[in-house]
Amino acid sequence: MPVRKLGPVILAALRPLERQLAEAVDAGEPDRAVVLATRIQELFSPNRDHHRLLRAKLAAFEACLDANRWQYAESGFLGIRQLAGRSTRLYLEASILLAVCYLRRKEISEATQVTGEVLKRINNIRSDRKRQQFQKSVIDRIEEEILSSLIGTQNGPLNAGDIQQTAERLARESSDGQIYRLIGNSVPTSGVHMLREVRAGSMKQLSPPDRKMLPAPKEVEEPPSIGKTAFAALKRVCWKTLCAKDSPIHKLWSKRIPKVFNQGYFSAAIVTAFGDLRIGIPLIA
Repeated sequence: MPVRKLGPVILAALRPLERQLAEAVDAGEPDRAVVLATRIQELFSPNRDHHRLLRAKLAAFEACLDANRWQYAESGFLGIRQLAGRSTRLYLEASILLAVCYLRRKEISEATQVTGEVLKRINNIRSDRKRQQFQKSVIDRIEEEILSSLIGTQNGPLNAGDIQQTAERLARESSDGQIYRLIGNSVPTSGVHMLREVRAGSMKQLSPPDRKMLPAPKEVEEPPSIGKTAFAALKRVCWKTLCAKDSPIHKLWSKRIPKVFNQGYFSAAIVTAFGDLRIGIPLIA
């Protein structure tokens, strides 16, 4: 399908809205992102399938997914898949985010099926480098999502004082690799099995040369590797709670209010945040 050029009037209105949308997504503000995507849609009526409109909607729905409003996001990703050409990157990106929604619903077979479809279509990318990069990003995103959902499945009391002491000891005595190994060992066994199942289904869709470019299954299941992936997943889950501009910690930090510099304050804030997210694994805290 040929790219449809936009007139100067539409472009003049579109560009600032796209910038504002990117800022809203980066700031973790899904409601604002949806409003801006709706305003962008008004510029394209009735051309609902223009790639810049679909790109804006994809960004807004992903912001909703990151805010755990996955049911709303799911309907959006399904709509984008209906409008985008199946050979486009937009279709592939909407599909992999749809697979994430299925994982949030614990529908592993559906997630694996969509992931397999994506990887099959990625095989059409002629550039080896771009194809392999995209394949790796898809598998990494799914693995992070699996671990982020598992991180919140254990419930248990967290003690801020104990966490503070352990964190100080780990920082003083342990390397990054050792800490990742400890985190990996704390991930439930069910998580490792689920990772193995999804990765095996995904690998079947890759050509033999592309499979060789990915880490061996045994290497992926080593505790340091699982720990590193779990930590990346944790940052995705907890970023808005701990680091966004509207979070209590950021507000106190930016105003240099004394209590935020008390070493125990961070531990207490993390315990509170983890309680809200049902994360009961002290070592990860």
